[in-house]
Amino acid sequence: MTIREVKNILKSMRKHNRRAVVLPAEIDVDGKHIRCTAYDVSLGGVRLKVDMHIDDGAQVIVKIKDKLDQVAKVVWSAEGFVGLNFRSAPGVVKASLGGLAAHLN
Repeated sequence: MTIREVKNILKSMRKHNRRAVVLPAEIDVDGKHIRCTAYDVSLGGVRLKVDMHIDDGAQVIVKIKDKLDQVAKVVWSAEGFVGLNFRSAPGVVKASLGGLAAHLN
């Protein structure tokens, strides 16, 4: 599946609007810290560019800047990107994103 196909499918299924970003991020996969880049974020999840394969369904901890530190599940992967679904409620995510959450619902 291509990233374009994934984007089109997810766009029709989204509960939360997204904010385009380009921010350094890090994910913890089974104790291994992997640097990556966040390309968009919502109160429901985040899209990351990651230079290694991560299995769909994997549980990870994602950190963005000094703001977000959330447990998430990998819900898709394609062409070096992964989509994560936050496990916390949207209100908790919004509080942890601070100013990054402006205009997100």
